[in-house]
Amino acid sequence: MFLVKVGRTYRKLDNTDDISELVAPEIDPENSREFDPEIKLEHEEWFYIEIDDEHMSMVKEYEDKFLNTAGLNDVSEEEFSKIDLIFRKVDNDGLVFQKITQSKRLVDKSILKWRYRRAERTIIEKGIELKSENDAYFDGNNKLYFRSFRTIHSLFKGIDDYYRIASIAEVDELKRIDLVSFSDFEIKSNNLKMVAILKDDEIDLSDTSIISTLLTSYEQYPEQDFKVSEGKFIIDTNKRLTSFLKLALGRLYTNPITSHQMEASSARRLRKKEN
Repeated sequence: MFLVKVGRTYRKLDNTDDISELVAPEIDPENSREFDPEIKLEHEEWFYIEIDDEHMSMVKEYEDKFLNTAGLNDVSEEEFSKIDLIFRKVDNDGLVFQKITQSKRLVDKSILKWRYRRAERTIIEKGIELKSENDAYFDGNNKLYFRSFRTIHSLFKGIDDYYRIASIAEVDELKRIDLVSFSDFEIKSNNLKMVAILKDDEIDLSDTSIISTLLTSYEQYPEQDFKVSEGKFIIDTNKRLTSFLKLALGRLYTNPITSHQMEASSARRLRKKEN
């Protein structure tokens, strides 16, 4: 059975055919990785988050609708063109989700299709274009898989808690170190993410050897926006904060093969595997 969401209302979607697009994806440890907003997925890779008890309600909201489908009305013709989400149960109490955006709603669309060795014109009065890949998959246990956080964040209440940005206290801690001199400006989210990574990777910017390395290496990257005065990085804009954080996180480096100055879009600390 397929259920849909129209605004805040849940409905049943009667369908005589199975919808092959709404099936559980093939996911294994080789094509999945824990969610990290700094990483860009490769083709056919999936992010996942492990949902704790505090956040399980964001999935249970959808699970509970299958406990009493008799209490749900069928979607009406008027509502059909306003569907925001289609979801269904799959094996092992899993759930698959496909978000329906405005661009996927087909209203009075004229299309050509190939039929009996010729092109025929067909009018779709009210339709929904289904993607070959679902937006989210819950495995029935505690893992939620997805490819784009931006796409799914409106579907699951509280999921923003898994999108790590620096807290006010962590930003204040950075501002207090002797290596930087901060002006008052609103820090953008991309920089807040990097501040959080800096904290999580336990990079000690009060360490004298790290300070020395940063102060002697920044001039190698003239394309970045650095301003240094009296042994301090002047941080008065988001652009200068970005340059400083990239340097501190090791995203600016010299290629050992070509000797070219390089910039990494992301950098992740490698953890030793536990035996």
